Amino acid sequence: MKPVNRMILITLSSLLLVTACTRQSEDEIQAPVIYSIYPLSGYEGESVTINGSNFSTDPALNIITLGGKKATVTSATTVQLLFRVPQGITPGRYPASLTVDGITTASSQLFEVKEKEVQITDPDVLAFNYAIGTQTIGPSYGFTTDDRLVETAKAILGMGSNILKITLSPGSYNITGRSYSSLTALVRDDPSFSAVLDMPFTYFFFWARSNSNWADGYSVAERMEDSVQIADLTNYLITKYNNSGRQFFIGHWEGDWYLLPNYDVNYIPSDTRIEGMIQWYRTRQNAVDEAKRTTAHLNVEVFTYCEVNRVVDAMNGLRRVTNFVLPYTNVDYVSYSSYDAQGLGQNDYNNVLNYIEGNLPSRPHITGKRVFIGEMGRCAQDFSFSKTQHESVNRENIRKALAWGAPFILYWEMYNNEIKDGVQRGFWLIDNTNIKWPLYETFSSFYPKAKKWVYNQKTSLNRMPTREEYNNWAYSTLSDP
Repeated sequence: MKPVNRMILITLSSLLLVTACTRQSEDEIQAPVIYSIYPLSGYEGESVTINGSNFSTDPALNIITLGGKKATVTSATTVQLLFRVPQGITPGRYPASLTVDGITTASSQLFEVKEKEVQITDPDVLAFNYAIGTQTIGPSYGFTTDDRLVETAKAILGMGSNILKITLSPGSYNITGRSYSSLTALVRDDPSFSAVLDMPFTYFFFWARSNSNWADGYSVAERMEDSVQIADLTNYLITKYNNSGRQFFIGHWEGDWYLLPNYDVNYIPSDTRIEGMIQWYRTRQNAVDEAKRTTAHLNVEVFTYCEVNRVVDAMNGLRRVTNFVLPYTNVDYVSYSSYDAQGLGQNDYNNVLNYIEGNLPSRPHITGKRVFIGEMGRCAQDFSFSKTQHESVNRENIRKALAWGAPFILYWEMYNNEIKDGVQRGFWLIDNTNIKWPLYETFSSFYPKAKKWVYNQKTSLNRMPTREEYNNWAYSTLSDP
């Protein structure tokens, strides 16, 4: 056997070593992975977080583009990047593209670049009824030093809504150690309630109850107490907020449960109980009407409403508020706590609301439909806490109410109030960890679009849009998440 040339062996060994090193280097380069983006929407210049893996710790070596525009990465670890939405980017929804060491990946989530809001100062536009809103009653958590009434009212205002629904009960907001002799004293003298009423909402909805018990016969003394309470409250509101453009709606929680004690759907309310409820409504409405008649006021309104919640029962002939009480009252509006119908298809849903409207007594000075959705919503627990399902189902239920023409549609609610077996049920827009759910984003992105549309309509038509025009536009706009 001939001896192997030493130079050939050295050359082959060198080639093998270079090849091995090259393969090892290639194996060490791992593709970047994007797990999530937060938040999923924002404006030019705002900071956004990308969570994932295999990022460079040098911000300059992470190349992010959004909508074809290169973003500035301001902070980097191997698992998290912070970048700013590029300047000059066209509003729209885009995946985030990330390149590290020449390897590019794109996010499965789309980031929405919001159109910069035009600063609208037209008071007619700001005071327009945008129909879609929420409420805060009995919130089960809080995150600030404010009490829960003030905190949640600020959260609703910050979302962009000009509608607020609350209960005139300090205990519902964990406000203790303060009691008042009347509803008027509460909203006038309590620092939290007076602060909330001074916030720049246009439409206020109240649960307002007195201590009267009309169920066993409505006595003269009880009628007098209710009349004085509601008249005094009305006088205070139209005097304090005279020429403010505000509208106040005085009502209550689900009336069918007042008629059916202990949530007993098999209970048959007596004639005395039904007549007491009828007279209770008439007393409250008469008190509001008389206060408005005798107290000078301008550009401020107070209405009453009756809330019903077992309407499908009434349609089946059972003794309920809608069919045995409502037709004999003189209330301004009806609030529908709509859980018994919100799962129906559009036609059946329309039939339920038409049935309520058909039982309303005439109030010729009020134009348009007078049934609004005082409560609606499916909780997160219904969908195993799926954020996308929670958003899509609730959005579609809002659209059903818009299609019928409801003047107000109030989602239950900003912070969850129901805990079952130690678990938050998830009637929320902001959850108990202070996370804004996608439905919150649907609300918050809707309001600027709606204000801009109303402003443009007023400019082009030289008038404000009608309720039908607006609801049709909102219905179409909310077809996308």
